[in-house]
Amino acid sequence: MNRPQSLKIAAGLVLLQALALVGWGATELIRALTGDPNDRGTAVLLGVVVMIYATGVALAARGVWNARRWSQTPSYLVSFFAVVVGFGQVNHLPAVMIPMIVIGIAAFVALSWPDTRDALGGI
Repeated sequence: MNRPQSLKIAAGLVLLQALALVGWGATELIRALTGDPNDRGTAVLLGVVVMIYATGVALAARGVWNARRWSQTPSYLVSFFAVVVGFGQVNHLPAVMIPMIVIGIAAFVALSWPDTRDALGGI
């Protein structure tokens, strides 16, 4: 299969978002198990839910790489919510949120590029 460069970039950016979620989920699990959370069960649950979410995002990245039409919507949603959450929290965690916003916008643009849309079967 001859993948357009924009499709490869879009898949890579969506995968980067999945890896960031894995990092967040792992951090939450480690903090829950080694730290002193107010509610250890809730903290562990958050880490597990984020890891499950990361798995879904990674599957969407794989779908984009393989030019599967179904992968468009979850990939757009992940990118959209990365930007929304990033802007909402940028004052509290700028070192984390600014890259999240930039990657979310870049993924959205890469997914919207005409070559990518054509490879994914249009919108």
